[in-house]
Amino acid sequence: MNSSLSYLLKLRDVAVEQNCRFGVVLEQDTESAYELCLQFIESAGIQHVFALGTQLNSVSVVQVESHQGHQFLGRECQILIWNLAAPWDANSFSSALGTLRGGGLVLFVARTHSCDLAQTWLNAHLSDLFQLGPYQQTPLPKVEPLSERPSLIQQQQAVELIKKVVTGHRKRPLVLTADRGRGKTSALGIASAQLMQERRIKIVVTAPAAKAVQPLYQHLTTQLTEAQRVKDQVTFHQSSLVFMAPDLILRDKPECDLLIVDEAAALPIPMLQALVEHYHRMVFSSTINGYEGCGRGFTLKFQAWLTKERPGYNTFHMDQPIRWAINDPLEQWQRDAFLLDYELAPLSIEQHQVQYHLIDKQNLVAKPELLQSIFSILVNAHYQTSPNDLFQLLTDPDMVIWVAQDSHSIVGCLLAVKEGGLNPEMVEQICQGKRRPKGHLAAISIANQMGITAAAEQISYRVMRIAVHPDAQRMSIGSSLLNQFCLNEKADFFSTSFGATDSLVEFWHRNGFEPVRLGSKRDQASGCYSLLMVKSDKVDWLQQANALFYQHLLFELDDNFKQLDGSLIRWCLMQRIHYGKANKIHERLIGYYVQGGGNYESCAFIMAEWLLGLPSEQWASISNLLIAKVLQKWSWQECASSFSLSGRKQVENKLREELKRVLDNLHCKVIN
Repeated sequence: MNSSLSYLLKLRDVAVEQNCRFGVVLEQDTESAYELCLQFIESAGIQHVFALGTQLNSVSVVQVESHQGHQFLGRECQILIWNLAAPWDANSFSSALGTLRGGGLVLFVARTHSCDLAQTWLNAHLSDLFQLGPYQQTPLPKVEPLSERPSLIQQQQAVELIKKVVTGHRKRPLVLTADRGRGKTSALGIASAQLMQERRIKIVVTAPAAKAVQPLYQHLTTQLTEAQRVKDQVTFHQSSLVFMAPDLILRDKPECDLLIVDEAAALPIPMLQALVEHYHRMVFSSTINGYEGCGRGFTLKFQAWLTKERPGYNTFHMDQPIRWAINDPLEQWQRDAFLLDYELAPLSIEQHQVQYHLIDKQNLVAKPELLQSIFSILVNAHYQTSPNDLFQLLTDPDMVIWVAQDSHSIVGCLLAVKEGGLNPEMVEQICQGKRRPKGHLAAISIANQMGITAAAEQISYRVMRIAVHPDAQRMSIGSSLLNQFCLNEKADFFSTSFGATDSLVEFWHRNGFEPVRLGSKRDQASGCYSLLMVKSDKVDWLQQANALFYQHLLFELDDNFKQLDGSLIRWCLMQRIHYGKANKIHERLIGYYVQGGGNYESCAFIMAEWLLGLPSEQWASISNLLIAKVLQKWSWQECASSFSLSGRKQVENKLREELKRVLDNLHCKVIN
């Protein structure tokens, strides 16, 4: 037996004895490293091995591409092999690493020697792991008796609390939080199985993605061996559990006895609030020390709202790991390498002391605490921040970082990426659908979708993230940071794209950005339509793009934008430059309808034309019901359901009331 194989076997013995996990970097050529891995697997009698980006000659190893680690979610392995020469995907690695159970090793093979900042950062952290090569072996750790085995007590407590949501008082949701590896999603599956055994029940489960709840299905079907599963639905006798995307739940509002929201911190708070307002028996479950969502935003903002709206809600936090021992060395390594310890310290700042400047990215690797500060603010502020964002930030030469900083701390940050500057020939090919170069999201969208090819030829910056420390918000720091960025970076125009909500749209518009394109589909996770906004005093096409935006919006209101939030439609139409005049004949006919004359179907087209002809200042008083029925052409039943009215008669009475109020605001005298 060679010394390297002996080393791995001894290290695994220590890992098994202490129920912990270790990482090992195999410092040898790829072929030799692969051979060592196979010898180790055979000698140790290991049966569950996952590998990413590898080409191992073994049928006993489950191998996927380096970006496909999510395929292992809901499963466990004893050995994880990662090929460092394959394209690095931090999201994939994070998913795969969570499947490695206590007593396991992650083996890194084929280390690359790239000198970019991301690789420098990764190599620095890989050097903290065990190193194994022909002439190098990190000393083995001492074998110490395990003082405490993983406990299932917290998981059992979580199961009982989940079940109590169904059997206890209404309007008392449970907020279940945990770090990774604590069995949170498994508890949801176990509790669901017990509920389905004990009663006739319909459970609906939602999450940002269906793959996030695979452990729930695994534990549910393990508990209920007679259950039938077809795709995302499980039935057991007269009980059922089904997964639905969050935007579909809000749209269709299916009846259920329990709604479970897993990885809730990864969903926008307005979406969570809308679910609470409709459903009275709910469990919100979330990983709060990871990239699934922002711990501070979820635990502080959402729970503060729950305290007011659902004062009887309960919370439970799971901090005892069940897949590995407490203080697992690989878990701590992952926290350091991926900046997972991102809770923000309280700040006390003076606004006049804040300065705004561009960050030299070389300093981020030289001063890890600076990168930690920036990333902590980003993760806390944005629900879609992922591990890959950290490495893209370090790798992409076109990405710039601006910060707001007082004498002691980073209080805000802005990430932007340079786009455009494409030659006319390439732009033409893009518009013809023949080319799709990576990046250039805003520039290509404006050129391809709106026919404004100059946007892709010009130089622009797209703001990807802007975030301010919670203790420094409402001090105009975000606006000042954005203003300094736009003043100092040389570009023809600036853009941003985001899931449109009232507050976000108002922020960007207040800072000089105009809407130019609204995506035609809702984002599955946020439930929002993506809005592209542009700021510039140099380009000659912005007014044209803005006009196209409104033409597109109005044309699609009763089709692709039929579910667009009424408050966002109202905001857009309030900003519209409008040159029409109110039609007196239309007002007369609408006045007759308000008094009970005529019927809706005969004058609906008049109402739509009249509403769109109102001056912008009148749009502040236009109700969501008027927008939904008249402009988005909702059915009477859809209006009744969404606005808590009994049926057509009550909806129509409400329409008449609101039309009368608009007429009164215009000082129009209804003809008797």
